[in-house]
Amino acid sequence: MTPGTYQHWKGPQYLVLGLGHDANDENRTAVVYLPLYPVDGPPFAVRSVEDFMAWVDPVTGATLPEGQGVPRFRLVDTGMGKGREQAAPQPLDQ
Repeated sequence: MTPGTYQHWKGPQYLVLGLGHDANDENRTAVVYLPLYPVDGPPFAVRSVEDFMAWVDPVTGATLPEGQGVPRFRLVDTGMGKGREQAAPQPLDQ
C-alpha cells in the first residue's frame, strides 16, 4: 500500500498513512487513513485492505468484481509530487 493522498469515488480525499493490524484478529490487515476535510469525532479511520481496494458501482456504491465500475479509492498523490500515473504500484505487505 503506497502512503499518500487517495480520492474516494464520491470525491472526498484522504491521507493514507499505511497499514495496521486488528489487535483482536491477527488475520485482519487494515488501511489507516485520515480525511482531508473537517470531521466531527475521531479523525482516524480504518478499513480492511480488501474493502479499500474494492471496485464499486459509481451509481449505487455496491461492490463489484475487480475491474468493473470504478475503484473505491484511487491514488492521486504520493506526497513526492507523484500521482498514480508516475508512481509504480507497490505490493501490499500482509
